Amino acid sequence: MTEGPDDTAFEDCQFLTGSPQRFAVLAQLRERPARPTDLCDSVDATRTTIQRILAGFSDRQWVVKRDGEYQLTVTGERVFDRYTALLSEVERARAVGPLAAHLGPLATDLPTDLLDPDCLTTSSEQNPLTAINRFTDWLREVDGDVRAISPIVTSVFNDAALELLESGTHIDFIIDHDVLERSESDFTDALERSVEHENIDTYVHDTPLDIGLALDRSRVCLAAYDDRNNVRAIAESDATAVYNWADAMFDQYKARSEPLATVLSVQETQQ
Repeated sequence: MTEGPDDTAFEDCQFLTGSPQRFAVLAQLRERPARPTDLCDSVDATRTTIQRILAGFSDRQWVVKRDGEYQLTVTGERVFDRYTALLSEVERARAVGPLAAHLGPLATDLPTDLLDPDCLTTSSEQNPLTAINRFTDWLREVDGDVRAISPIVTSVFNDAALELLESGTHIDFIIDHDVLERSESDFTDALERSVEHENIDTYVHDTPLDIGLALDRSRVCLAAYDDRNNVRAIAESDATAVYNWADAMFDQYKARSEPLATVLSVQETQQ
């Protein structure tokens, strides 16, 4: 059983997080020493509240009073810096949540660049198609040949793939048996194209896929799907570490896949 902080440390954390004014006072003192009157001018709190906050900080030895001014101790500075880092991480977690919640085991080795909120596009109940629309746009903006993994099949993706093929772009494409089955029933033209077109090599993975991934010459796009195979979020990056990770990830999935023509041939012999 994992032990949490002792009661005193936990109470200190509760004190600091108990109001935004406490953090604001700490932030002001991180910049420079200040008198209570100065803090009243810069923090939205009454003088009584400011005095109470300073007393709490003094009790914890995060601040000391010298020549009428309060200043942070070295431990007070460290508390402020760590708390600021925590707030930043919490903000990141909230922003990246739609991606992180739908990645499964893949998230363990995910490059941190893909957890940058600035590289994300997320869908919501109000705008459920935002992520998939951006994913489609990404495909239409590719530079060079494309490698892709997809756990779903849609007319939107098929149309984007057709545009790429007609432009001379080569596609290495990994699907799973569910996508193959859906294609056989609803997208026969696209399936036929996947077998016969000279610019696409399609592979069928041996287990169900739960992520979407696309790479062109220098960029990566990672798509996270919910339990209903709706695209909930995508992350885009051209960072070298991300590209190397995606390159290795694609090779891992491809190693566990069979060429589409081989899978279809086996199906025919079993009928």
